[in-house]
Amino acid sequence: MKYEVVITSPKINNNGNSDIYNNPNNICNIYNNRKEHDKYNRAPIGVYFKNKGDNLLIRAHLYEGSHTYNILKKEDYFVINICSPYIIAQSVYDDNGNYKLIQYNNHILPYLSEAYRIYIVKIIDRKIIESKNEYGHSDIMIIEGISLLKKDIREPLIIPYNRADGLIVEMAVLYSRLNIVVDSSQKDKIKREMEHYFKIIKKVGDKNHIKLGKKLLSGL
Repeated sequence: MKYEVVITSPKINNNGNSDIYNNPNNICNIYNNRKEHDKYNRAPIGVYFKNKGDNLLIRAHLYEGSHTYNILKKEDYFVINICSPYIIAQSVYDDNGNYKLIQYNNHILPYLSEAYRIYIVKIIDRKIIESKNEYGHSDIMIIEGISLLKKDIREPLIIPYNRADGLIVEMAVLYSRLNIVVDSSQKDKIKREMEHYFKIIKKVGDKNHIKLGKKLLSGL
């Protein structure tokens, strides 16, 4: 089964390296000298979990051209954040998250303070394949990783299901596809789907759903 999560990782600098891996003494300097969204990357990603003996294996498909693709092509460690549908959808738009840091051995990694649970993951294999679908041609990097640490961050909210939660995630997924679609008719189709979902969100969602939906539509 495929699950929607948010992946967080440090961004890479102009030298092609991340600023805080293996460098715990520089955390304060980096924090004071750069804005949070300049330091960290967050992205909603579909991942597969598989138990293999005592290990939890993770697999994800990343499309070429995204920040996450470029970062994890070089870096071996990242964090999976289990969080609400709203945070998943919000993460597709920008990197302005509420970040905290966690250290595992000599590696210091960002995670989202709104996460219910996090996993620190080490990539153990990468494979790049060419993909052809209704949206065109693109390279996909298949990453496989192993969970090194699981940590509960906060209790999940127990509330009734609201249709806007699923619809705002679908809007975010469609929004992310616009970056890889070349054909103008396909782009128009995606925009119409997003507008249809937003009409329902305005009826059943709260002000946060509506505000985020408007932001996604304004970026078309």
